[in-house]
Amino acid sequence: MIGENYIHFYDIDSTNNYLKNNWRNLPSETVVRASVQNSGYGRKGNHWSSELGGLWYSVLFKPKSRPLNPWHYVRVFSLAIYDTLAKYSINAKIKWPNDLLVNDKKICGIVGESIITGKVPNAIIVGIGINVNNDIPYHLKNYAVNLKSLIDKEVSVEKIMNEINHKAYNSYYLRYLKEKSVSVITKKWLKVLNIKINDEVTLINLNEKKENVFIEKITPDYLEVIDIDGNIKKIYAGEISVRKSGGK
Repeated sequence: MIGENYIHFYDIDSTNNYLKNNWRNLPSETVVRASVQNSGYGRKGNHWSSELGGLWYSVLFKPKSRPLNPWHYVRVFSLAIYDTLAKYSINAKIKWPNDLLVNDKKICGIVGESIITGKVPNAIIVGIGINVNNDIPYHLKNYAVNLKSLIDKEVSVEKIMNEINHKAYNSYYLRYLKEKSVSVITKKWLKVLNIKINDEVTLINLNEKKENVFIEKITPDYLEVIDIDGNIKKIYAGEISVRKSGGK
């Protein structure tokens, strides 16, 4: 059960870092939550503002058999969070590859990391940050949103976390991931993405280079895009924002 072993800190640098330093001595499905993170981070190590009132936590997985692909676990939680928000009548979208948006504003970020000793992956850590009751900094108000403003009331962060973990464990992890039916998870994940075939998008790659491209193909592992010169490229990581929907 996710969260059967539960650790809470009021203040910590990063819940992911805590699990990376202590994973050997903790059971699988351990949850570590912090009321405040001083050095929270997302994909590519980008800083994630983690103030009081938000939901900041990480989950440790130490599966005895495959799969050990962190993206499978990230998608489990992406879908669980998507389903949980839907219970509050919130129509979210998953921004490729792993953030959650509401009305094109970020409400949640997820990062997956592997623990590798030698050449062998031993564990997966999924870090989750959700804007629940925390104030959104003024300079981010056009880019981020919190749950409180969407439903006009505060919600217990523990309640939201428990709902997400229950959904992740029972609806996706037990039913599909542990049974190695990853395709079922992938199919739903693709359905609720914020991009579609033929969309015109702005791509910012890992070198911070920005270009406008068209989505040609969407797979669980990469995007296939066409640039303005007609060149086809495979994109495995980067930031995507939709410029114009292709409608397909």
